[in-house]
Amino acid sequence: MLKKLTCRLLLVASLFVLSAGQLVYAVDKSAEALISSVELSEKININSANAEQLSVVNGIGNKKAQAIVDYRENNGNFLNIDELINVKGIGQSTLKKITPFVTL
Repeated sequence: MLKKLTCRLLLVASLFVLSAGQLVYAVDKSAEALISSVELSEKININSANAEQLSVVNGIGNKKAQAIVDYRENNGNFLNIDELINVKGIGQSTLKKITPFVTL
């Protein structure tokens, strides 16, 4: 009887720990989403932003962000946003996805 009670208590305790862990994970994801939306409340200037700032834009990872900076350093400032299509790794779909979040 005592063994059965101990097993049940351990089961309930482990369920509580798992539930608490999932709540923390959910809160972390919500906070991450909130930070991303706050960071993108202003458009990112592709002519002045560094790679870290560019990588915040959904659709631009670290590699594409660095490619944008490298392109800008080699070719001068972008004259229009559509010129991003010339950057290695940025195609029509990526351009369409990031256009609302970038500016000159």
